[in-house]
Amino acid sequence: MPIEVVNTRNVQKTSFAAGIRVSSDMDILFLSGVTARPLDLAPDEPYEFPEDLEQQTRMVLDNIQGVLDEVGITWRDVIKIVRFYTEAGGNAIRAEYLGDWNPCSTTLGVEQLPDPGAKIMYDVTAVVPRA
Repeated sequence: MPIEVVNTRNVQKTSFAAGIRVSSDMDILFLSGVTARPLDLAPDEPYEFPEDLEQQTRMVLDNIQGVLDEVGITWRDVIKIVRFYTEAGGNAIRAEYLGDWNPCSTTLGVEQLPDPGAKIMYDVTAVVPRA
């Protein structure tokens, strides 16, 4: 499926895509509010988040990786990431997962997240080819 980075600023390489055009017959996958909380844990079940932001970031990205694997796609199929954080950081870990792929991204600093103790949360949109 053709995924094309649209960059109206004529910049060769940025840390995010200004826009992404997707041309194909596909499904769209939306992941909502992924934190370091294990995905198989009930929302009302208590969970103690690690204090370390980098550890939480890795856990968030591992949770997302698990969903991408389940659907049969890769990070290259992720077209949009919205990242909410109470403490800045984690960019080097994000780069480990995304490699040279830079989807459209928005990052917002917030006072707190819905899960007490969570320092980072990702909202992800990806495309899934139809079989």
